Amino acid sequence: MAHKIEELPIYPKVIEFWLAVNALLEKPKLRSDRDLHGQISRANSSIPSNMVEGFEQGGDRAFANFLTHSKASLAEVLLRLKQASFKNYITQAELEAVSVAGKTLGEMLGGFIKYLRRTDWRDRGSHTVDDSPPHPNE
Repeated sequence: MAHKIEELPIYPKVIEFWLAVNALLEKPKLRSDRDLHGQISRANSSIPSNMVEGFEQGGDRAFANFLTHSKASLAEVLLRLKQASFKNYITQAELEAVSVAGKTLGEMLGGFIKYLRRTDWRDRGSHTVDDSPPHPNE
């Protein structure tokens, strides 16, 4: 059982996707379209934010609900990036790379959501205080 969000195998994939999208958001053409840029940025930030917030919930069903929001935000990011591609703000190759990563992440989130709903643990222990010193590599 994971005691920290970073211990979940899916979490590094979420951060990797988040960073890839943030890199695209730095493209000058996309930055100039403030509405589209803002929509992508907010939806992208929502993916890990909902995951972290859900992890802190008392049970797996609540966590699954927050992950559902993360998955929906992921779908929004992918749609908005298609719009950015149509407007020639990002290249087709850039869109394809992030779309492949997004599709994989969406499948992972979907599987994790199903698992959490099936197990439905009521107390994953995320509310305990960890008094141990941090690991030197953290």
